[in-house]
Amino acid sequence: MRKSHSVYDAESSVLIGALSKDDDLLTGILRQCELHGIKAGSFSCIGSLKKISYMKLKHEKGALSYTDPIYEAKPVELLTGTGFIGTKEDGSLDIHCHGVFIDETGAISGGHFIEGGNKVAITIEFTVAVVSNAVVKREKDPDMGFRLFNFYGKGGLPEWKQ
Repeated sequence: MRKSHSVYDAESSVLIGALSKDDDLLTGILRQCELHGIKAGSFSCIGSLKKISYMKLKHEKGALSYTDPIYEAKPVELLTGTGFIGTKEDGSLDIHCHGVFIDETGAISGGHFIEGGNKVAITIEFTVAVVSNAVVKREKDPDMGFRLFNFYGKGGLPEWKQ
């Protein structure tokens, strides 16, 4: 069986690869980034999933939050997945992904994908646009109450924090 694999082109700062059957969409992309020492970037992907887990944004009583996780054990085509790669406050890799998918009935849906719950059916092909001169760090935003990615220049603060 074909294994998940990737190639990093340093000249273009792009990682390109594929995940194999039963790999997880998000942990699989993170693992390929780890193999190449990638700490920050944006990514896009397409392919097929045999089960999905995601959340949707909701607005209730004047506040924004997410739904409880939605788990579906059905095959879908991932029409588009996109997101960011950065680090958690402890320095480990983190990923933020939103995707749109279609099931066998033609129903289209999407949302915020949950790491560890999106198993590849046949393949996922992906690219990562690697960023070398920036730090992307997920931090708790005290005003919003969410953990959000902040984007720093090497050694500096984001403009809005200055």
